[in-house]
Amino acid sequence: MTIKDPTERTGRELVDWSDLRTFYAVANAGSMNAAAEALGVTQSAISKRLGQLEARLGARLLERSPSGIQLTEAGQEAFDHVTTMMRASQSLENTLKGLETKTQGEVKIWANDGVLGFCIAPNVSSFLAENPGLRLTMLSDRNLPRQGQGHADVVVSFEQPKQAEVISFPIATLHYCVFASRDYLSTYGAPSGPLDVAQHRVLNHTLYAENPGWKEKTAQIAALVEPTLLTDCSASLLQATASGAGIAVMPSYAAQLDQRLVALPMPPMASVKVWLSFHESARRAPRVRTVVTWMRLIFDRRKSPWFRDEYVPPSLFSSAATIAWPDERAA
Repeated sequence: MTIKDPTERTGRELVDWSDLRTFYAVANAGSMNAAAEALGVTQSAISKRLGQLEARLGARLLERSPSGIQLTEAGQEAFDHVTTMMRASQSLENTLKGLETKTQGEVKIWANDGVLGFCIAPNVSSFLAENPGLRLTMLSDRNLPRQGQGHADVVVSFEQPKQAEVISFPIATLHYCVFASRDYLSTYGAPSGPLDVAQHRVLNHTLYAENPGWKEKTAQIAALVEPTLLTDCSASLLQATASGAGIAVMPSYAAQLDQRLVALPMPPMASVKVWLSFHESARRAPRVRTVVTWMRLIFDRRKSPWFRDEYVPPSLFSSAATIAWPDERAA
């Protein structure tokens, strides 16, 4: 059987897959500089490939402006087709990788810094001991990453992803309570209520001010309070509060992290859902499935009352309930 060159029938050269990948990267990034950095090539190489693609398609795909790259009508049509091709390519690659029976390789995990540091990281040792073929990359920053090939494999965040190709579900609810240290309370006393907090030294996390849900629930107090300490690091907020620097709002599980902390008898200032998500193309990859199962165990609401949808005051936490690697065999 002789395989014919498809160009013999069309009389024209087929579009280069590398050119399509470059166009996809530029359209996603919004600029050639960002695409060049993501692909590890020069901007001139990006321009060359885009020029080749537009020449072969006989249409202008991009308009360059001071604000960045804008897709033309033809460019938007091309982008829709290329997106489908990229998903098919990623799905094929992940399906073939998923045929392997061994759970091995790298899994990239992204989470907000407090969840990553206080909930996930303490459980890593036992998990890696049980899965020696896995390597974890754990990242945290201000912006939710993309998910899929080359990006985050598993994301734990306060926002539900909107992309159709991303699978997501809630795994916990964090209830934010007012905390102070025993030393602080013995020296300055406890506020009589939420509005009385303004009379105390207040420590705050920048995330609360940036989250729209927080603004609605704490607007009255925020108008009265000038934070004495503002930080974007959850560990710093916890340590400063436990050392007696002032009063802070933190997830109720903080009561389990440092015995110096006391949760004041007030209703939660806010309750925020935590979402677990991963790209649909990764559902057959054993390494990702293993991490997703692990995450479900970490946030098991039956064993960890601070993750339940209904608020459980820290004073009712069982002394046996600790943030630790849950024994799957005992579940």
